[in-house]
Amino acid sequence: MAQQFAVERRESRPRSVLTMLRQEGRVPGVLYGKDQENATIHMEMSELIRLLQKQGTTSVIDLELDGKTHNVMISEIQRDRLKDRITHVDFKIVNMKEPIDTEVSIHLEGEAAGIKEDGILQQQARMVEIRCLPENIPDWLTMDISELAIGDSVTMADLKIPAKVELLSDPEEVIASILPPQVEQEAEAEALDEAVADDANKDEEPEAEAESQDDETKEE
Repeated sequence: MAQQFAVERRESRPRSVLTMLRQEGRVPGVLYGKDQENATIHMEMSELIRLLQKQGTTSVIDLELDGKTHNVMISEIQRDRLKDRITHVDFKIVNMKEPIDTEVSIHLEGEAAGIKEDGILQQQARMVEIRCLPENIPDWLTMDISELAIGDSVTMADLKIPAKVELLSDPEEVIASILPPQVEQEAEAEALDEAVADDANKDEEPEAEAESQDDETKEE
């Protein structure tokens, strides 16, 4: 069931209106869609944060405006990184009968066997791109990594995709892998450095001997 969220219509200009809204704890935004005139809106910051915490950014929302409800999804969120706050939100009206392309997060489950052997978990991908009807968008997709040993990895092809959902991401894209222990990696790096140094010394020795022989010849 979609989450209900109420917004209010606002003036599109002047710019001072946006400043005033933000000072009052409101967030300006836009509602748009196919065959739909763009509507400038605003909403309560605290309510928006609660919505994002509960629904995330990939769920369908029942947006209420002027007594009418629209099926929407969040298409963009603008933030002020310095002040750590949301400054603008775009909502896109979606057709519940048409498939859409979106991204959902990947949740890793279980403790990898390789971690118990001091391996290091590296998660290369945290989002997966999918296509489906809006009502079939999952909150997230899970990946069980409990069987992964050191040197193993899992890819997008290993995800359990729901029956009514199509995978759009590259199936060969790596999601997570278990790396060898850091200590072993450092030891291997040191050994490689020593080998390179030894080779360099060997290359220099004949030159040194040749220089020594040249000096002896000159003395004679």
